Amino acid sequence: MSIPCDYHMHSRFSSDGQATIPEMCEAAIRAGLREICLTEHVDWIPWDKTRDFFNPAAYVPVALEYKNRYEGRLTIRVGLEISEPHLVSDQIKILLASWPIDFVLGSAHWIDQSGVYFTELYQVHSVDEIEREYFKRVLELVRDGEFDSLGHLDLVKRYRPIELGPFDAAPHREIIHEILRILVSRDKAFEVNTSPLRRGLDSTCPGLEVLKWYRDLGGEKLTIGSDAHNPEQIATGFDTALEMLRAAGFKRIVRFERRQPELIEV
Repeated sequence: MSIPCDYHMHSRFSSDGQATIPEMCEAAIRAGLREICLTEHVDWIPWDKTRDFFNPAAYVPVALEYKNRYEGRLTIRVGLEISEPHLVSDQIKILLASWPIDFVLGSAHWIDQSGVYFTELYQVHSVDEIEREYFKRVLELVRDGEFDSLGHLDLVKRYRPIELGPFDAAPHREIIHEILRILVSRDKAFEVNTSPLRRGLDSTCPGLEVLKWYRDLGGEKLTIGSDAHNPEQIATGFDTALEMLRAAGFKRIVRFERRQPELIEV
């Protein structure tokens, strides 16, 4: 059996999306998916240059329209990827109370006021410092943020300069374990993000080692996302993700409707 759901993708309702919702939907159908979740960026951190881009009044009605249009061909969930939800909690409460949202992906994208993907960071800080600071931000998010699944826990691996060698989770085992323990205690899901595979890396965010740690801590809720920003990226790397799930002992993933989880076999 293959993975039937892609729970991380962006259309033009995100500042960096490159396609319309129907273009993403048609690509999902061609990829053999039964369900997708649109996870448009909500980047409301004050120092984010795209903080004024997201407009729920424009996005949600259109997403619901296509949800109805594709009924019977593709299940569409209306979702959000909220950057640093713990830092904009009041705004997020209003947003979630105002619109029929199926799924919230909570992601850490910043180290203070610097994006982890900024090349300049590696010119002025050591890689160990960047990684330590990033995981501290993730820990703050999972402790205090409002979300359903944690996005790309080790995002730093995706932007690590190749000359520094591959990312190693072992030096960060203690804080990653604490992050995973909180996810389990809060009954939150945890994303397997396949985007690093498109960049030539050999593992997802996170890799097999971290998935095994999560399993050993009693975790069972996983969402799978390609982090697609155009139709060609949808469901990429899902065969590799499925192999990793099997190797880590997982036989189910989780899907959401109106923020209620349902475990399904894969």
